[in-house]
Amino acid sequence: MLKNNLIKKFLSFSIGGYVNALIGLLTVPIITRILSPEQYGIASLISIIVEMLVVFCSLALDQSFVRFFYEVEEEERGKLLQDCLYYPMFITIFSSLIIFIFRNQISMFILGKKEKVIWIIIVFSIVALIIKSFAFLVVRMQQKGGLYSFFYILIKVVEFSFILLFFKIYGNDYKVIVLATLFSTLITSLLMIVVERKIWRLVGKRRIEKKELLKFSAPLVLTLALTWVFASSDKITIKIFSNLRELGLYSGAFRIVSVISVIQTGFTSFWTPFIYERYSKNPDDLVFYKKANDYLSLIFFLIGITILATRNIIIILLGEKYYDSLFIVPMLIFVPIMYLISETTMMGIGFKKKSKYFLYISIIVAVFNIVGNILLVPKYGAKGAAISTGISYIIFFSLRTYFSLKLINFGFNLKRIYMVMILLLCYALYLSFYNNLKYTILLGGLLIITVLLIYKSVLLELKQKFIKIRSE
Repeated sequence: MLKNNLIKKFLSFSIGGYVNALIGLLTVPIITRILSPEQYGIASLISIIVEMLVVFCSLALDQSFVRFFYEVEEEERGKLLQDCLYYPMFITIFSSLIIFIFRNQISMFILGKKEKVIWIIIVFSIVALIIKSFAFLVVRMQQKGGLYSFFYILIKVVEFSFILLFFKIYGNDYKVIVLATLFSTLITSLLMIVVERKIWRLVGKRRIEKKELLKFSAPLVLTLALTWVFASSDKITIKIFSNLRELGLYSGAFRIVSVISVIQTGFTSFWTPFIYERYSKNPDDLVFYKKANDYLSLIFFLIGITILATRNIIIILLGEKYYDSLFIVPMLIFVPIMYLISETTMMGIGFKKKSKYFLYISIIVAVFNIVGNILLVPKYGAKGAAISTGISYIIFFSLRTYFSLKLINFGFNLKRIYMVMILLLCYALYLSFYNNLKYTILLGGLLIITVLLIYKSVLLELKQKFIKIRSE
């Protein structure tokens, strides 16, 4: 019964990701054909800046909301939400004034010219993303998978509708993407607030003091800021050492990788609240986490290899203008894969409330990625940024796993994971420099067979479980 409920929960959260992946595959050919790589690059740069400011304004209090959600009664969660929104609201107002003062400098950095509308877009995007973050968390932490997936799909559908609308107004212009994202975020977030208005009334008895919320989130602010540096230094470096076209190609490659990223989002949305609730009830059951890692690492590795083996087909979606993204995609595949697998190995850090380790991890991988980008981007452009980012995510996984196991020994089979990881790395590096369709498919097929052999014991175990379920 527990296993069936677990599968149902996972599917209810992840179905939105699967539908979004399908929507993405259908809309990417349209988006990349109506926007040039340069304009797409500008939109990506604005997105990076907004994400950085959201990290600063939110003070990581969304993480406090997640951490303390199950430590308060249902009728007290509105007050918890209010307390978590208190400081972000004031900091956003202050940040908006700073953005207004430096609006010309911001515009010059992004566009190379002064354009008044940019600072307005940035300010409203910050507000929209903070609201969206908490709105989705309210649904997610109540484990309402179906509702979560509905809104996750809705935001994508509304965004694409606005893309078509703004294209008619602006044509080949970055505003098509950024305005579509802004309006879809606001509309979907407001609908979620209406649906979950009981919590969004922001009333109830205070159980957790603001000081305690800040105490938990404060170390995470720097951690999230460094995570942003880690995740964005590639794009910033491309902007500084290369050009907007390369940035657009890089962002286009991420569109392909996002096929896995939406699965990542669906999985983590289900996984995080589930494991916290499970650990609070049964902290001694560690076998479950090892089994989850065994099954999910096999699935994620196979998905990644399949995408790389079929990249020549998938890249057609981007169009001729984005052809060079073909050589950027391979190393970027490590971004969602290593993040996903690390989510099944890093639980010890969260369970033991040792958020300082996230800070250590962020510092190390951010420094490595910055240095890697500075060394590789001037010579290889966006391809160099992809190589640096891919290797950085391998280090990210390794550090998350190492610190987690220092706190709790889950008994993961790391030898097997690293064996496949090295083989996948060699395959991705080859594809980053060569494009021979025959060898691409042949090597991909051999790699899939090798992975299945390495995970033979896991496959036999899954087979036995399947037979047992059918017999019941």
